[in-house]
Amino acid sequence: MSTSQRIRRSLAGLALAAGLLLPAVAPTASAGPEAVPPIGMVCTPGTVVGATRTFDLVASAGTIDTPDGNSVFMWSYSPAGGHFQSPGPVLCAGQGQTVVVHLHNNLPEATSIVFPGQDAAVTATGGSAGLLTSEVAPGGDITYTFAVGQPGTYLYESGSDVAKQVEMGLAGALIVRPALGDDYAYTNAGTQFAPSREYLLLLSDIDSDLHHAVEVGGTYDVNALRNRYFAINGREFPDTIQDNGSALLPNQPYGALVRLQPNSAADNRPALIRMINVGAVNHPFHPHGNHTLQIAQDGRLVAATEHFGETIGSGQTEDFLLRWDDTDNWSPTANPLPVAQPNYRNVFFKDGNTWYSGSPYLGYKGTLPVGTTSQNACGEWYFPLHSHALNEFTNYDQGFGGMGTLLRVDPAGGCFGSPTTSSLVGASLKSGAVGALGQSDDVYYQLNPKTTTRPTATTAAQTSITVASAVGFPTTGSYFVRIDNEVVQVTGGQGTTTWTVARGQLGTAATTHGSGAVVTALATDWYAGFGGVPAGSANLKVIYEGRNCASTTATTCTALTTNLPQQTVKICNWTVAGAAGCSTATSAGWTTLPGAPAQPQNVGSTDVSSTWTLPGSASAYIGTGSYAGQVRVLVHTQRFTGPAPAAFSTWGDLMKIVYDAP
Repeated sequence: MSTSQRIRRSLAGLALAAGLLLPAVAPTASAGPEAVPPIGMVCTPGTVVGATRTFDLVASAGTIDTPDGNSVFMWSYSPAGGHFQSPGPVLCAGQGQTVVVHLHNNLPEATSIVFPGQDAAVTATGGSAGLLTSEVAPGGDITYTFAVGQPGTYLYESGSDVAKQVEMGLAGALIVRPALGDDYAYTNAGTQFAPSREYLLLLSDIDSDLHHAVEVGGTYDVNALRNRYFAINGREFPDTIQDNGSALLPNQPYGALVRLQPNSAADNRPALIRMINVGAVNHPFHPHGNHTLQIAQDGRLVAATEHFGETIGSGQTEDFLLRWDDTDNWSPTANPLPVAQPNYRNVFFKDGNTWYSGSPYLGYKGTLPVGTTSQNACGEWYFPLHSHALNEFTNYDQGFGGMGTLLRVDPAGGCFGSPTTSSLVGASLKSGAVGALGQSDDVYYQLNPKTTTRPTATTAAQTSITVASAVGFPTTGSYFVRIDNEVVQVTGGQGTTTWTVARGQLGTAATTHGSGAVVTALATDWYAGFGGVPAGSANLKVIYEGRNCASTTATTCTALTTNLPQQTVKICNWTVAGAAGCSTATSAGWTTLPGAPAQPQNVGSTDVSSTWTLPGSASAYIGTGSYAGQVRVLVHTQRFTGPAPAAFSTWGDLMKIVYDAP
């Protein structure tokens, strides 16, 4: 379930947003997106021939949906041959290019396009003279051509009967990328931003009565204007936080959720928020939880100033940088808050619905009152960004809605989880508990190989032996075990108590063994279970840190210097056979995590920490049905090399998964 689908389930629960407080790469003008990213600004790249970029638009009529169940008649610019959309497509071009816009008019009256803020003159081919620019009659075509010189954020809108046609929806954004690079807003080093965090908030207002008058051929009286809906990117809250291209809003393709992670040494670049007001009134826009840094207005750099609210004038554009520095870096273990949080029994959530995780710490989830539904994915924080004219934070006078969206702050690096369960499918517990895997420290989850016994004596030539129990030993494939000082290879009878064996393996000699001799596996197999991973998560990372020690009884790690055990970490692919596919050490559903680092790895008595990444969708690795949200990670460690390998113990120090939640 997406962020915004969750919010639609309880509008009343969103009252929380008024008092409170996903990296998808946004495409640039240099190339068209192969697939629409779920969040961020979506460029329409047009077609490029040499230094000329061409866009084909159609002025047409359609409808949009509002969160209160209404629909509103609209006019808009849409891509030629495409679907009606509101607002118009985001036109992206590069500094120094020539922009050509072809417009076909499917409206019942003449219309046009003007491009405020451009240095070069806009020339028109076709149409006839209008008040502000050349217009095109119903059914006709016109072409506008101009050179883009100054990079920045601009609007384009109708230049015909402006009070009516812009109100009806004939407007969109024009983005000019600087020659300095697509990760700069302007030709200034101080305007660099993270391209994966580029956002557009296009503000507009709608008088649905006047729109209805246009739809039925009635009288459009601008003096009677009373806006009832206030939109960002053509949507009203909570629809603003639906993903781009949501099937729930087929004519409103652009979402407005702003999603960040704390800045880090690895990527210290801020987000860029481009704001445009195409409405007839000014909008005082206000972020909760942080300040923004204004760097430009109307496509021109200004002295950078910090803002905790800014009025976006009618027809204006403004650009802001936004960063999130986790200065305090509160942690429940390393840096706890200096005050106790309220007992969850004393916390009330309207309608039993909240975006709060139950924990004040970023990336952690806590306890909520029984019966409370949390929309929180992994301990992320939410803050409203909205018009501070509170009549605009409504849908037809009902709050909360209208001109608002959310700022979502995800944990640094992405959502993360620690194991809550473990299963010893080929090992026995030596010491510790699965909770020891929660952090990198000197507390370990310690495991020994499985053991069994010989019920009878063994001769040196015997190749068929019985064991008291085969539980925990592999059920398929050949493997090695140790009986006293001899290593034997099990080649048949796996999964039963009668084994076919090859004697005297890996530098040892076949010898006799007495009744009751201990048979010890030369491998450990165990898996950790994670819960609560949302469907639709992506870019899953698995982190494991641990060591292997020579003794199975000592309380300290006895050093291993030769014959280092080989470790392979695997993940459950639930699509193979569900839970049954990952129930034993040799089940078919276990998938070796791809390098780097390559596997298997030699791991001795010094901790080795490794991270494996599974780019793209993680759906195959997240359980469904009764196993919904579960991820399983298996650690197989074997000592199958000579000379004379002995039993060892496996010490796990840290296991963690990191992922991008939807």
